[in-house]
Amino acid sequence: MGIRAKFITIISVLSLLATIAIGYTSYMLSRQNALADAKSKGDMLFNYIGASEKFFSKYQYPLIKEEMMTDKDKFIPELMSRFVVTRMEYDIFAETQKGYKFKQATIDPLWPDNKADADELKIIQYFASNPSSKEQEGIVTKGGEQFFYAAKPVKIDKEFCLNCHGDPANAPKDQLDIYGADHGYNWQLDDTVGASMIYVAISPALDLAKKSALKIFILGIGCLLVTIVCIWVFFDKAVVGPIVRLSETAKDISIGKNLCDSVHSDAKDEIGILANSIDRMRISVNKLLKRSCPDRKQE
Repeated sequence: MGIRAKFITIISVLSLLATIAIGYTSYMLSRQNALADAKSKGDMLFNYIGASEKFFSKYQYPLIKEEMMTDKDKFIPELMSRFVVTRMEYDIFAETQKGYKFKQATIDPLWPDNKADADELKIIQYFASNPSSKEQEGIVTKGGEQFFYAAKPVKIDKEFCLNCHGDPANAPKDQLDIYGADHGYNWQLDDTVGASMIYVAISPALDLAKKSALKIFILGIGCLLVTIVCIWVFFDKAVVGPIVRLSETAKDISIGKNLCDSVHSDAKDEIGILANSIDRMRISVNKLLKRSCPDRKQE
C-alpha cells in the first residue's frame, strides 16, 4: 500500500469514528434533553394533581361529609371520592393537552379502568417493600410507544378512606349499587394499595433526536468524502507526484542516466530539500564520472 493510500485510510477511519461519535453524542444529548423536559412536565402535572387532592381532603370533603351525615348510605362519587374527582379533572385537562396519561393504578380498584397492569404492579410492590420511597421514575413502552413515567405511592393514611374501602358491609349503599361489593374493599390503614402514575410521551422527541443524529452523520460522511477527495488531489500534486518523479530521477542517477538534467528546487519544504539533495548527488556522480554537459551550464 502506497503512502497516499495509507494516509487516506488513516484519515478516513479517524474521520468516520469522529463522525459516529458526534452523531451518537448528538443523539444522547437530545435524548437527555427530552427526558429532562418530560420529567419537568410530569412534575408540573403531579404538583397540580397533588394540589387538587389536598384541596379535596382539607376543604371539600369535610363540608360534604357534614352535609351527608344525615344519610350514611348516600354516595355521590363526583363529590365524595378523591379518586373520582382527580380522575375527572384530569379527563377534562386531557381534552386539550395531548401526550400525557394519568392513572390511579390500583391493585384492587372499585373502578375497573384503574386496574394496575404488570408494569404498574411491580412499581406498587416496590413502594410496598420500600415504605420510605416517595417516587419512582423511568421509561416504559406501552402500545408500541415510549413514555417517561413518574409514580408516587397511594397509601391508606386516613381513617375516613376506610369508610368506602374497608368492610363492604359498612360502605354506603349508593356506592355498592354503583360499583358492587366484589372489588375495592377490605383495605387496611397504612396499606400501599396503588400508585399515581403520570406518563409523558417521549417517542416523538426520541424520533426527532434520531433523525437529527442521522442528519449529522450523513452531513459528516459528505464532508468526509469531500475532504478525502481534496486530500487525494493535494497529495497527488504536492507530495506523491513529486516523490515519484524524484524516485525515478534517483534511479536514473544510480545507473548513470540523465546526469545533465537538473532537479534543483526553490521550494523550502521537505520535497524541495529532498530534490536539492538528489540534485547535489547528481552533480557529485557526474563529477566522479568526469562527464561534462556541453549544452548546459556546468553546475
